[in-house]
Amino acid sequence: MSRLHPSVALIAHLSGHTPGYGHASSDGRYQAVEIGGATLAVDLQERRLHRAPGVYPRGFDGAVLEVEGEETATAYLPAWTDLQRISLEDTPEDFWSPWPALRDAVRPPLTELRPAAWTSAAPQATERVRRSAGDWLAWLVALAVLAFFALFGFNAITWALAGGWSWLWLAAGLPVFGAFSALTVFFSVTTLRERRRVRVALQDMTLECGEGFRVGEPLDVRLLATLPRALRGERTEGPDRLTARLVRRSVQGRPDGGWMVVDDCLDVAVAFRDDTTHPGRVLYACELCARPALGDPGRNAPAQWFVELHDAAAAGDTPFFITGLRLLAAR
Repeated sequence: MSRLHPSVALIAHLSGHTPGYGHASSDGRYQAVEIGGATLAVDLQERRLHRAPGVYPRGFDGAVLEVEGEETATAYLPAWTDLQRISLEDTPEDFWSPWPALRDAVRPPLTELRPAAWTSAAPQATERVRRSAGDWLAWLVALAVLAFFALFGFNAITWALAGGWSWLWLAAGLPVFGAFSALTVFFSVTTLRERRRVRVALQDMTLECGEGFRVGEPLDVRLLATLPRALRGERTEGPDRLTARLVRRSVQGRPDGGWMVVDDCLDVAVAFRDDTTHPGRVLYACELCARPALGDPGRNAPAQWFVELHDAAAAGDTPFFITGLRLLAAR
């Protein structure tokens, strides 16, 4: 079996089949491979292809491809084969099909990520609960009630020490004093040391990047969001800062003639939180600009551009918001 050109194998995969055995012409210009019960012939010089259904490649005789077709006359007779010769030179205009745009075909489509709500994966902090004057007054009243019953139980125990029928106070004093004294201590400690979780989260996020993007020109990125409603025992706030990245996804050639998908981060900026621009909403704004270097292998390659948002406080490199950009022609 001849060594297939990487583009031939890629075309076979694009057709939904695994390439089988193949052959190449003596000058290397033409190649043929079996895919899904058909023969795929390609002209590497002119970058075009021809598909012959129902036949299998057998070899080349110069620029003539020999294929073999298999048919069965009846169910009782063995199968017989016929040999066909397909000339790949001086062919009619409709013989060849155009070469597919391999780079566009191999580039995976961009999957945008626009969640309705997001919670930071960084470790969540806790803080002491801030109380108003009314909360402190209610706490003091509840503490006074507990302390009163604890004191009543202690006094009942002292009354039982008088002897005689006074010992009956001991039956009420011991459980009342023990229970309410423990409740008083527990209520005081838990209330004074009560803490709540600070959940860093956003919702109703809208990323504004303008109508288009030009290489070499600044791109304003603005993220508007609201804080989600806090649950019991927590407080919500937005992250102090976010990291915005401008990424280019392109298909670049490998030394062996194949292709590989490369994601290049061409610019990084930090967007800080602004709570004053829109009432009830938080704003993160920054500026990105892509300036590919002259020696960049993906400078002139077809590419997809997108913006990623990362949590600056979380470990790892997983973005939580991805949106594509529309590339505009240079001015």
